Amino acid sequence: MSSARHAPADTALEHGFQLRELRINPNAGKVSGPGGHEKLDPKVMDVLVVLAAHAGQVVLRDDLLAQVWPGAVVTDDALTRCLYELRRQLSQAGGSEHYKAMFETLPKRGYRLNATVAPLAPSTEHPPAGRPRRRWLAAGVAVSALMLGAAWYFADRILEREASAPPALPNSVAVLPFADMSAGQDQQYLSDGIAEEILDRLARAGRLRVIARTSSFSFRNRPVDIPKIASKLNVSHVLEGSVRRSGDRIRITVQLVRGTDAAHVWSNTYDRTAGELFKLQDEIASAIAAALQASLDAGSPHGTITVEPETHESFLQGKFYYDRRAPGDIERAVKYYEEAVARDSEYAWAWTALSGAYGLMWWQLGRDPAVWRPRLGEAARKAVELDPSLAAAQIRLAEYYFNISDRRKAIEHLRKAAALDPDHPRFGSLRKDFDNWHKSPNENVEIERRFVELDPLSVVARTNYGIQLFAVGRLQEAESEFRKALELNPGLAWDQRLEISRVLIAQRHYDEAYDELMQLKEREARNYALALLHHAPGRRAEADAALAHLNTRPGDHMHGIRLAEAYAYRGRNEDAFAALYRTRDGLKRDESILTRIWFFQQELILSPFLKPLHQDPRWKSLTTMPAGGTAEEIIKGLWPSA
Repeated sequence: MSSARHAPADTALEHGFQLRELRINPNAGKVSGPGGHEKLDPKVMDVLVVLAAHAGQVVLRDDLLAQVWPGAVVTDDALTRCLYELRRQLSQAGGSEHYKAMFETLPKRGYRLNATVAPLAPSTEHPPAGRPRRRWLAAGVAVSALMLGAAWYFADRILEREASAPPALPNSVAVLPFADMSAGQDQQYLSDGIAEEILDRLARAGRLRVIARTSSFSFRNRPVDIPKIASKLNVSHVLEGSVRRSGDRIRITVQLVRGTDAAHVWSNTYDRTAGELFKLQDEIASAIAAALQASLDAGSPHGTITVEPETHESFLQGKFYYDRRAPGDIERAVKYYEEAVARDSEYAWAWTALSGAYGLMWWQLGRDPAVWRPRLGEAARKAVELDPSLAAAQIRLAEYYFNISDRRKAIEHLRKAAALDPDHPRFGSLRKDFDNWHKSPNENVEIERRFVELDPLSVVARTNYGIQLFAVGRLQEAESEFRKALELNPGLAWDQRLEISRVLIAQRHYDEAYDELMQLKEREARNYALALLHHAPGRRAEADAALAHLNTRPGDHMHGIRLAEAYAYRGRNEDAFAALYRTRDGLKRDESILTRIWFFQQELILSPFLKPLHQDPRWKSLTTMPAGGTAEEIIKGLWPSA
C-alpha cells in the first residue's frame, strides 16, 4: 500500500476538477452536482484538493495537517471535522450517500480518496469586482515546490502582510518553545517555563520588540524553518533552545539565529543546578539582548524574592497547565499554584498567577463566582502587598475591583500598573478597557493593531482588531482579520463566520454573506445574520422571519443588541431603542454591575448597524458610563426606582 508524501503536483486541479458527477470549483469554494450546490468551508476545500491531488493514494495525517495548517498548532479534531463535512456536503451535492464511501479512513495512518479525478478546463470567469480570485495550488508536491508554493499560499492566507506593513525590525525576536531533551521526556513544563521567562525578561529590554508567547509557541512540534518563521512573525531573529534535566542538574542550550538566512548569531550551553535557574535566565536574556544591541531594564520579572527550586517547579507546573487549557487543566493549575504559595508564602508572582487561575474557575468553567471571585481578590491583594512593583499583580487586583464595581480602586491600581509597565500585552485587556473608554475610534484601531503586531498568530488579537476596524468602517480590512482568525482556529467558526457575514452585509455583498451564514450550524447564529439581510434582493421574507423568531425568545445582552441592530438597519428606530432599554433593564443588578454595563455599552458603541441611532438623545443616555463608585450607587443611578 503506497502513501503520498511530496508526490509530483497536478497543477491542473487549480482550475477545478470533476469527481464522479460532481464539479469542484476551488476558486469559488463550491461543489455542484445532481443534488444541488454546496459551499465548502475553505479548510474543508483545502483538504479535498490535497486528497484529490493524490486520488487512490494514502495521504498521511501529519502531511495533511502540515499542508492545510502550515505553521499553526491544531489538533486532529480539526482534520476529523473537515472529513466529516466533506462526506456530508459532497453527499448532499451528489444526491447520494454513496459519496461518503469515497473517503477511506486508515486508522493511525491517514486518508485516501477512492475515486477518479478529472481536471476541468481553465475558466474564463472573472471574480467579482473588489474580490480577488483565490489562488489554488495542488498539494503534495516535492519539498522545494511545497516551500515555494502550497506552504506560502496557506501562510499568505493566514498572515499575508499588507503592502504598508514595515519590514522586520533590526532588533526584534521570537522565542520558540524550548525542546525537552530529558531522558524521560517529562520536563516540558520546565522547558516551556524557561523559554517563557526568558521571553518575559527580553520584553523588558529597551529597543527590542519581542513577539508574544501565543504566536511564538504556536510553532511547537513543527519542522523548524527559521526564515519562514521569521517572515511570518516579521522579526529579524529567532531564539531556539533545548533543556535536558538529570536529577538536580539542568543543561540549557540556546542559539540566536538570524531570520533572513538562518545564520547563527550567538549560541551557548549552560550546565547548572535547579537552584541557579533564576540567575541563569537573567544571564541568558542579558547575553541575547547584548547580541541584539539592546539593554535589559533593571529588575526581574519575578520581583526580588529568591525562591527554592521545589517552589519554582510547582509554579512552572501550574503555569504549564494554565497556558495549555486542556480539560481539567485549570483545576491542575490551581493545585500547583496553591502548592507553590504553600511552600513559600512570600512568592508574589505565584500569588499573581493563582489570582488569574481563580478567575478562570468562574469565567471559563462557570463555577460559583461567590466562591472564586473573593479568592481572586485575596490572592491579588497578597501579591501587591508582597511586591507593589509587579504590574501584573496590580492589574489582577484592578480586575477584582472592576468585578465588584469599585471603580475608584480599580482605576487606582490600573494607573499604577500603567506606570510600571505601560506596554505589557499579556495582562493588558482590563487596562485597555478603561484607557480606551474616551479614546477616539481610530486610536483604538491603532492600539489593537499593535497587539496584532506583537502577537500575529493570536485569534483573540486578530478578532479584536477586526472588531475595531469594522466599527470605523474599514470593512475589507475587518473581513480580512476575521478570516485570518478563522484560519488560525477553525474551531471558533461560530464567532468568526457570524462576524464575516455581518461585515459582508455591511459591504452589500449579500450573496456571499448568505453563503457564509448558511455554513453556521447554530440556528440562532444564522438567524442573527439572516435578520440583517432585509435589504438583500429576494431575501426580505427570510430576514423578516428570522427577526420575528429573534423577537419571540429571551436572551442575554448580546441577543438584545443583535435584535436592535436588525431593527435599526430597517429604519425602525423606536423598536431598536425599545430592545436596547429592555436589554439594559434585564441586566442582573449585583456587585458585578460595572462589568455588565461596560460590556453592554461597548457592544453598542462598536456596532456599525446601530449608527442610525447615534443622533437621538436617547443614545447618549444608553452609552454614557454610569456615575458612582460602588455597585449600589451605579444601580441607583441607572434605575432610580430600584
